[in-house]
Amino acid sequence: MVRVIRVEFSVHSHATEDEHKVIQALMSILPESARDIGVKREKLEGHYSNPIIRFTMTLEGSRAVEFLRRLGEKLDSYDKELLGATLERRYDRKTGRLYLRLGKQEAYLGEIRLVDGDDVVRVVVVFQGTPKLSDIRKFLEEVGLLS
Repeated sequence: MVRVIRVEFSVHSHATEDEHKVIQALMSILPESARDIGVKREKLEGHYSNPIIRFTMTLEGSRAVEFLRRLGEKLDSYDKELLGATLERRYDRKTGRLYLRLGKQEAYLGEIRLVDGDDVVRVVVVFQGTPKLSDIRKFLEEVGLLS
């Protein structure tokens, strides 16, 4: 049986971005019941000494699974097919972690889309132990992330 321990989120706000909009993008992907979780703020410096703020938060236990169910409801069939086709490279068998990238701009506009790029909300799903890929696939089908 596959068990989710936590889901970790991180998103960067660059100097040209409104921090409040970046946080709003992060909050928009969460279920209503999880929007009261605190967001940590960390100041970083970019390659050219430009300021970057990293926002992070974590959902644990049932809230983590609730997020995955919401994600399953919000992703369209194309993104679910994409996730299924790329699951092997998104899942790290050694650490039991699933890595997803959701579009930050899309999230701000109220949509949830899988993207491969840098302007993203990074999502790491941490499973208990190191489940087999076939078990992860079955779990993702159960929560609605795969068709």
